Amino acid sequence: MQNNPNEQQSELFGESVEQLQDCLSKLSTEDAAEVRKRWPSNLQSLALLIETQLTKASVNNPQGVGEAITLAIGHYFGGRDVYIPTDQRLKAALRDIQIWQEYKGNNIEQLANKFKLTERRIAEIIQHQRIVETERRQRRLF
Repeated sequence: MQNNPNEQQSELFGESVEQLQDCLSKLSTEDAAEVRKRWPSNLQSLALLIETQLTKASVNNPQGVGEAITLAIGHYFGGRDVYIPTDQRLKAALRDIQIWQEYKGNNIEQLANKFKLTERRIAEIIQHQRIVETERRQRRLF
């Protein structure tokens, strides 16, 4: 019998993340800010970035939610080398998906003009996206 996703997440993160969140939430605003100043700079930047995006999305209590997300990320990814693609690579991946979605089989020239790429590059992108889509839809046998 499989656990439900919430139980799996709890097992994955353990009780320590929840304990950290409880501990932070019980601190005064000044004390919490002081604790946060002692976080590694990358973690501080990540928390600020998350809070900014939550504020833009009009989420209630963006600082508390941002800290909870940051703690969970720190707990799960802490000590690991994690590759996060640069803005340009992420934009290119999203562009490639959009090209695949707009591809109709006979509109390579129009896509090349729209995305300011060569027809050859559009064909390469479509070929790659077709492989990705096939792998996503078909199960591997071995």
